[in-house]
Amino acid sequence: MKKVTLYSLSTCPACKRVKEFLDGNSIPYTLIEVDKLEGGEQWVVSRELAKHNPQGTYPTTIIEDAVIGYDVDELKSRLTDI
Repeated sequence: MKKVTLYSLSTCPACKRVKEFLDGNSIPYTLIEVDKLEGGEQWVVSRELAKHNPQGTYPTTIIEDAVIGYDVDELKSRLTDI
């Protein structure tokens, strides 16, 4: 199984759709809702996110080394088990 990490905001509609896609396809993933983190932790995670996605946009989905936003076709192609 590929390692999947989703950086999202709890109020972001596109982030919710990516979560629904992952959940609906029983894909295990690590969810990091950046806006729910405490100040210092939020800063650290934002810096970590910037290494993968310099634009800092949400959602940011990392599958192995691939960085994807909200693109279901790309998610499906990266997660070939679907």
